[in-house]
Amino acid sequence: MDTFAQAVGIVAMLFSVISFQQKSRRNILILQICGTVLFFVNFLLLEQYIAAILNLLGCIRYILFLQKEKLHTDNNLWLGIFTAAYVGAYVLSFTVFGEEPTLPNLLLQILPVMGMIFGHLAFRSSEPAKIRRISLLASVSWLTFNAIVVAIGAILCEAFNLVSIFIAMARFDRKKK
Repeated sequence: MDTFAQAVGIVAMLFSVISFQQKSRRNILILQICGTVLFFVNFLLLEQYIAAILNLLGCIRYILFLQKEKLHTDNNLWLGIFTAAYVGAYVLSFTVFGEEPTLPNLLLQILPVMGMIFGHLAFRSSEPAKIRRISLLASVSWLTFNAIVVAIGAILCEAFNLVSIFIAMARFDRKKK
């Protein structure tokens, strides 16, 4: 089952990495939805429940962000709702899913929460350049978590995301002379 879980993570990684090479916000979000659904499955199979829940919330978030103008997802109310949900997932990891509340676990479990908050801030933007800049912080948070829990597809994803973001910044975000 672990091999299958890691394979699902690698396919999820492909969607995520390719997303940052898109010119439009809509295409970035659509590919992020595909990757996030697969990471939800990946983390469920790896029994990393906080990461699974956060990816499910991320999928919902991306779907809502596709309707940004209609739903006004750049409103701070949405940020508050999702931040509360991310923090709720953090609490669930210790109360429902049995993570021991030791200092190392408290710190480990907060990393993907930080990643989700940074990701939320990034994807509520209309500007692909801003999405990429803030996504750097999300990727570093997730990369650290993934490395510690040994989620191979997710580790590769965040490493490639970082490279992909830097390439896209060079391609699209530099000031043209």
